[in-house]
Amino acid sequence: MTRWRLVVLGAVLTLTTASAHQASSQPTFRSSVDLVTIDVVATTASGAPVPSLKAEDFEIFEDGVAQKVQTFQFVDLASTSAIRPLPPGIASNEVEPGGLFVVVIDELGLQVDDIAQARRVAEKFFKETLLPNDYVAIIRSGAASGFFLTSDRTLALNTIPKARGLRERNLGLETPGGAATTTGAPPPDIAASLAELDSEIEVFGPGQNGRQSFKVLFGVVDQLRRIPARRKALLWFSRGGDLPANYFEAAERPRGTDDDELSTLVDAARAANVAIYSIDPRGIQTPGAEVGRDGQPFDTTVVRDLAGLTGGRALLGNDSNGALARVAAENRAYYLIGYAPAASSATNRARKLSVKTRAPGVSLLHRRVYLPSAEVRTSSLSLVESALPVSDLPIALAPSAVAGEGNRRGIIVPFEIGNGLKDGVGVTYTVVALDPAGAIGARAIGTIQAKGGHAIGEVRLAVDAKIYQVRVAAKVNDAAAAEGLAFATVQVPTGKSKVAQCSGFVFEQAGERAALRQFARGEPITISTMISAEKLKERAITFGLASAGGPVERSWPVQLGRPLANGLWRVALSLKPPLPGGQGEIRVMEDGLLLDESCRTEFVLK
Repeated sequence: MTRWRLVVLGAVLTLTTASAHQASSQPTFRSSVDLVTIDVVATTASGAPVPSLKAEDFEIFEDGVAQKVQTFQFVDLASTSAIRPLPPGIASNEVEPGGLFVVVIDELGLQVDDIAQARRVAEKFFKETLLPNDYVAIIRSGAASGFFLTSDRTLALNTIPKARGLRERNLGLETPGGAATTTGAPPPDIAASLAELDSEIEVFGPGQNGRQSFKVLFGVVDQLRRIPARRKALLWFSRGGDLPANYFEAAERPRGTDDDELSTLVDAARAANVAIYSIDPRGIQTPGAEVGRDGQPFDTTVVRDLAGLTGGRALLGNDSNGALARVAAENRAYYLIGYAPAASSATNRARKLSVKTRAPGVSLLHRRVYLPSAEVRTSSLSLVESALPVSDLPIALAPSAVAGEGNRRGIIVPFEIGNGLKDGVGVTYTVVALDPAGAIGARAIGTIQAKGGHAIGEVRLAVDAKIYQVRVAAKVNDAAAAEGLAFATVQVPTGKSKVAQCSGFVFEQAGERAALRQFARGEPITISTMISAEKLKERAITFGLASAGGPVERSWPVQLGRPLANGLWRVALSLKPPLPGGQGEIRVMEDGLLLDESCRTEFVLK
């Protein structure tokens, strides 16, 4: 695309097109059904990744028997941060996820005075430590939480302030697009296999609340188990039980007795290749790590066991920012090593794994258990339930919240599917909106025909005012039968947001659309959004037009008019032809400054 000059209402605006983003240096390793895949983190004593090892530097053992390395690759997910991100408001499945991180705030195991520290550190992690293509999820153990990973931080940053202190609830964890999964026990085939493992835990767990916390963690581990050939980090903000001084004596259970709930959780995390990093807020608050603010020592056995036995770390010191930066780094740089399991591994019996290195001064973190039954179960999910995007069929979407009749709200989801498809081939799609508890708020299913190499569609979903993850799954109806899944986060506002926010942009133009966010030069186009804010300066709100990422070169005042609801307005801008082709950015501003990062997007005229 070339430079162009756009004449709008007599004003001249110069726009420079952005360069196409380059293909990412992402892992190409795909686990064969005949291979066992292990991700191995190799670090120096200071925690720095070691990227220069070769296959011959590693030894793999299954139940103590040496195995031959069949496949080998070093994965560096930090490189994805150098890729130019997609235009604001557009999501796709064409860039593979970076690191995978799930944050669990253990409301069942934290006291009210712990929560402020947990919120502060978790928010800092999401805002400052993560890279743009890292995929994250956040779970509250004291509230119904849906499990879906996303590169969008909106849901996490809205969830963190809602975390509260100690509560007692027996919860399930919602599978995206499905019914609640019971978190109280592992599936029968896995439970039987785990029972054969020798326990390495020498601590009695922390009473009923602790056991409920472990059940929530098990639900998260069970979701992550379905993602093969990846390293997965679970960050657990918890006291690990917070036992009273005379707990063991009152329960007539001596310290040193195994706890079944904790043992099962550890074994399941090892089998699922999930490293648990435990973060005790009392250690964050107090230098010296193991003395509370009242000067009394506190028990850290559970958080240490849970981290150490799953390949993670217990973060008990005061330098939480440095510790979390190390956690993020070691989960973005690792080796994927595959080997062919012994013939007898076809049964469901659990196998112990061990990886060693001949390289001096190098420490390794990796999963310790291989469960054949767990490996097979990874393929049992439907396409729309996949925890990560599926990129075999390219999909891009740009969802936006819209106002309906009366107080009703909705989401409009324009999408583009495929690249180089044969004209006339059918593409079947499913679009769902998942609420924060993982329940389906709305669904749309249909079939469209490809034209010009791809299929263009749009659906409208009637939903309530919440944050949603919108998922678009699609399959080409031909011999190749390529499938894809992409998802994005959209907030459907009620109004009066403390920080002014836009709910996505709707582009309206007559005729067929050639591509997502690409419009005809010769037809009028209307661009609109909803603004949610406690208060707006009516005369200070403007629409601005700029080159992508450049300064605003033309602006128009916005008439707010009558609000849709208390603290909620719809604003629109109409552009009339003739409009030369090119790429631009639209922004909503107040007193000449961008209202919020959500209040800008890009589009193309051809």
